[in-house]
Amino acid sequence: MNKKIYLSMCNKNGCSGPVHVVEPGDTLYGIAQKYHTRVRVLLDLNPFVDIYNLQPGDEICIPSGPPTVQAGFKPYVVKPKETVGEILKKLSVSFEDLARVNKVLSDLTLRPGTILLVPMRKEPREVRMPEEERTSAVSGMA
Repeated sequence: MNKKIYLSMCNKNGCSGPVHVVEPGDTLYGIAQKYHTRVRVLLDLNPFVDIYNLQPGDEICIPSGPPTVQAGFKPYVVKPKETVGEILKKLSVSFEDLARVNKVLSDLTLRPGTILLVPMRKEPREVRMPEEERTSAVSGMA
């Protein structure tokens, strides 16, 4: 009599959202991605989850609704192919302010020695002298 017994890792009555039943190959990170939440939130809701030994049939409580937002902030969902520059312009916010509260942006750091490709102008730029220098240069030629 070799019967598997699955343990419920969440309190179904206390779970405000859906209950995910772990399938072979599931990871907590993958489950968090599937439900648009964070691993930390899943761990907080499921304190008895053994993240190193998820078993098929284990039940994990998923939070209901969108993630909670801190007071003084509004969520913004990045659209496909949208650039950081476009978002900064659209929301009228500086990169520094946005990066200060969004770790995903503040982690974008350039390491010393990183080589950046800088586009060169196609046409030569005319360099203009200040009016004073032009006048003295012309008068000195006379």
